[in-house]
Amino acid sequence: MNKIYDQAMDRFTHYVNADDLREAVRLFRESGEENAEKYIHKCETLIDYMVGNTVTFGSYEGKPIRWRVLDERGRMRMLFAEEPVTRRPYHATPTDTSWRECSLRQWLNGPFLEEAFTPAERAKITAVRVENPRNAMYYTNAGLNTMDKAYVLSVPEAEKYFPDEKDRALGDWWWLRTPGSNLFSAVAVYDDGSLYKFGIHVHYENGGVRPVVWVLLK
Repeated sequence: MNKIYDQAMDRFTHYVNADDLREAVRLFRESGEENAEKYIHKCETLIDYMVGNTVTFGSYEGKPIRWRVLDERGRMRMLFAEEPVTRRPYHATPTDTSWRECSLRQWLNGPFLEEAFTPAERAKITAVRVENPRNAMYYTNAGLNTMDKAYVLSVPEAEKYFPDEKDRALGDWWWLRTPGSNLFSAVAVYDDGSLYKFGIHVHYENGGVRPVVWVLLK
């Protein structure tokens, strides 16, 4: 029996913070066990993907995508693009739509996933239930909830994860998935970080797209 290895496994299994994982790495290295290296890699990955950190995952049009780790569920991590990966309309045609029906959702869960990630990277991205709350200011119904591998933030999510406007500000505007005052518009984050809840017409082509994906750390 290798007591040091057992201690390392206990730290790894019941970690609370990055310090626990760093101690587990130290113990795994000291243990000399044959499969310790596998767990060292797991620990280092969990440290890299701590909430609040920035990681690189995938690339689009030749540029690596940098993500902020926003949340966690067990071994799953919520990644949010630090900058827009592209500029696209919320919907390809000037007509009423919802997140479920819009062309932006179709693009994110189709061509974007195929182009931005390798097969191994796509295998880590998990489909999650995406709730689509109505616009609380104008009571616009957002439609049915969806199951998505890639999506953009809603108003409640933007306010939860970025409560200060300065944390949302990019110097340019980007889409949220919440409808605006009607289904011909969608809420956007202005260049100063304020939320334009009245909404921008869905067919405007220069809206920034900041995807969200959930990845499973193995």
